[in-house]
Amino acid sequence: MLQRLAAIAFVLSLFTSGSIDAQTVSAQVGLQADRLQPEDRNIVRDIPRRLEDYINSYDWTGDNEEIKIKCRLNFIIEAVSDRGSERVYRGQVVTNSPSGENFVDRSIEFVYQEGQSMIHDEAIFNPLTSLIDFYIYMMIAGELDAYLIKGGTFFYDRARNITELGLSSNYKAGWTDRQNEVNLVTDADHAFLREAKFYFYEGLFYVEARRDIEKGPLYSKKVVDLLENIQRLRPSSKVLKRFLDAHNSEFCKLFNFDTDDNNATRMMAIDNRRREVYEACTGPKDRGEFN
Repeated sequence: MLQRLAAIAFVLSLFTSGSIDAQTVSAQVGLQADRLQPEDRNIVRDIPRRLEDYINSYDWTGDNEEIKIKCRLNFIIEAVSDRGSERVYRGQVVTNSPSGENFVDRSIEFVYQEGQSMIHDEAIFNPLTSLIDFYIYMMIAGELDAYLIKGGTFFYDRARNITELGLSSNYKAGWTDRQNEVNLVTDADHAFLREAKFYFYEGLFYVEARRDIEKGPLYSKKVVDLLENIQRLRPSSKVLKRFLDAHNSEFCKLFNFDTDDNNATRMMAIDNRRREVYEACTGPKDRGEFN
């Protein structure tokens, strides 16, 4: 957070200059293939290393490394079958990142041969690397939304383009759901949530780094106002749930300079599964001395 203003200025420069600079992605890839026969397990065992090379050695957005993304992708391969001369692997992938852009995809399918090359070419669909590209762009987009209102739009569009290639390919499994995911995140109702994400991080910056007792409460109220809007329009939104799952424990920090408990009380209604989390934000404030 201490570098937030510099990072915001950097992100603004991406869009005012008309160019997109780099966002460094550092990924770890895990693999679980216990259900496969030994021969197939041996074939796929090098997938984590090869995908880490594919992700970590690629310049996803340019040459600037101001903003870094760390993430983990866990593959669970549950079945394999023959389709003509190809071996098609099916299962799940779970993504995790500290920023909370976490996804569970239970409908992946891809072909893989031991030692096959992995090349970045977004114009050509590949059922494995295009899947990786989709989720990396979803994570980049979500991260950029935290630094600029709707700052991730360019990368959400790139993720959407990949879904269209997937739907026109011979490996359609899961691509309708992935397209629905990116369309949901970017629809008109969820604009409130994307804006809330920006003000959430901005508010934490003014509370934690600047210790601004005037701006802090303004941002905290703005965040809750926006979250109330999305909760009213989409009370069962999985995108809202994902945000709250990742960040509920940080709200007490956001509310630290509030003069009353109104925001915490409203959060109990928005996220009633975790009333006790927001109840802990009520009562006397410690004026920024966080645990």
